[in-house]
Amino acid sequence: MALGAFVIGAVIAEAREIHRIEALTAPIRDMFSAVFFVAIGLLIDPKILAAYWLPVVVITIAVVVGKVVACSFGAFVGGNDSRTSLRVGMGLAQIGEFSFILASLGLTLNVTSKFLYPIAVAVSVLTTLLTPYLIKSADGMVNWFDRVAPRPLVDSLEIYTRWVGQLGGQRHTTFAAKLTWRWFGQMALNAVLIAAVFIAAGFVERHPPGWVKNLGLGGEGLKAVLWLAAVVLSLPLFIATCRKLQALGLLLAETRVTKAAAGERTEAIRAIVAQVVPIAGTVTFGLFVLALSSPLLPTFKVLIVLILVVALITWLLWRSFIRVYSKAQFALQETLAQPPEPRPTNAATALPSVLREADLETVTVAAHSPAAGKLIRELQLRTLTGASIVAIERDGASIVNPGPDEELQSGDEVLFLGTRTQFDSAKSAFAAPA
Repeated sequence: MALGAFVIGAVIAEAREIHRIEALTAPIRDMFSAVFFVAIGLLIDPKILAAYWLPVVVITIAVVVGKVVACSFGAFVGGNDSRTSLRVGMGLAQIGEFSFILASLGLTLNVTSKFLYPIAVAVSVLTTLLTPYLIKSADGMVNWFDRVAPRPLVDSLEIYTRWVGQLGGQRHTTFAAKLTWRWFGQMALNAVLIAAVFIAAGFVERHPPGWVKNLGLGGEGLKAVLWLAAVVLSLPLFIATCRKLQALGLLLAETRVTKAAAGERTEAIRAIVAQVVPIAGTVTFGLFVLALSSPLLPTFKVLIVLILVVALITWLLWRSFIRVYSKAQFALQETLAQPPEPRPTNAATALPSVLREADLETVTVAAHSPAAGKLIRELQLRTLTGASIVAIERDGASIVNPGPDEELQSGDEVLFLGTRTQFDSAKSAFAAPA
């Protein structure tokens, strides 16, 4: 119901009569808003907040810092300047009342602890109270960053913003654009394959086969082994994606950054683009893999050791992984490029002994044949000649034992069953007039 309310609200917001709708529903909205927030406040137990003040503070800080950084980064990558991006991030540094609904649903289904609900409410209240102050301090934060940050970094951010802004009016249908979309498709396929590997590993962890149980690894040991195995299996795909991101960065730098648009800073902008694209893409892909592997993540100490093992394996087998991916890609392309195998043709078989006096013969229906466009029943071949139509081949498809209401068309190959005398009589019904 909550999701449906949001969807219908978004739909109504686009209606032409939105102002009239707002005026009519304002009293109901105000009443239910008061009821909602009063009811939420009555469900808060101050004793629980006092007992769990540390989680409330930690989650509030994580929400504020995380949303400011994530939203600001997303706005900046989209082409906004640093001041606008930071304003966006600080304006969205709170969680909404939908968190109350999620926490309440968790309590109803008995899948969350009882203290989660008041913590969610407290974090929402604190982040909402902090938002006006964050918005007010956004400009000061940008000014402080401009003073403290190294000048090359500030210049690089400005150059990137200019470059992204110039992309809006460009349209490329060249080979470079086609190559870019092809690489995006390959990276998407790699992501799907990596997801399949981790889903399979998660399934094995939840439903271990007999030979896995016999290893005696235990819960954490099994997770560690499955996580390591899934990561190692995904390394060829991950490395190939990183290499494609590097190539994509170089391609975008050369094709999208022109001297006419960038002027004297062309080389600087190209260098920044060539570095930002692979770094941002690799970080995003790494977070994607981390999210996929979350059900299999072992303890922190074990995870650090496994990451070091993966780094060592990557360093030692980098070239081997590249060759494995190249061979697999070439084999897949070769397989897809092969033409389909021809349909097997059954060898002609002799007619049963009961039909030893019968024969089979094929006749093509000509364009001007009197049989073209007629139903089989209209020809009355069996009544007049004794021959029977047992099959029709039309546009590569076969119609075996057609019914009396089947219409004969020009170009049909009609197969007759009968004797030689019957064939001669039946052909006359198909012969075109002289």
